Amino acid sequence: MTELKDAIDLLDVTEITVVMDQLLEVYDRQGFVYIFGNGGSASTAAHFVNDFNKGIGLDLPKRFRFCCLNDHVATVLALANDIDYGQVFVEQLRNFLTPQDVVIAISGSGNSRNVLEAVEYANDRGAKTIGLVGFDGGELKDLVSYCIHVPVHDMQKVEDLHLAMNHVMMSVLKKLLEGRQR
Repeated sequence: MTELKDAIDLLDVTEITVVMDQLLEVYDRQGFVYIFGNGGSASTAAHFVNDFNKGIGLDLPKRFRFCCLNDHVATVLALANDIDYGQVFVEQLRNFLTPQDVVIAISGSGNSRNVLEAVEYANDRGAKTIGLVGFDGGELKDLVSYCIHVPVHDMQKVEDLHLAMNHVMMSVLKKLLEGRQR
């Protein structure tokens, strides 16, 4: 059990704060947040959407606008079958992404080709990009505008902390936005 606590102690609070600032900015300008990942990271991405769209926004007059690209199963499968699995996220971003938006890419290794393709596209279009990575951060760590890095070499702990970061950010931003309403 102390291994997870040790991993938490390795997190950079400044990284988390900067990411929360970016989420607050996109909320204020009513941009969209596109989020995605593969495997366990896909589940974390879907969880983010639930917590930010419903968990934070339910009682607010203005809400977050999160969209999970890996939840579009028919689209993902059509793109993977007809084009290439490496294009399943970037092709969806081509339909919607504007420079006012934020892209959150989750990859434990930081080296998932389909995630990197989408981030490269988002960077080229002027959108802010955020990565949630583990291990050494992979290519994604240096490709995104902002990053939360869990510097441990255990995928389960990386995924645990990515989900915990979702809950931490949700709790802090919910209180902040509710305070603005008073």
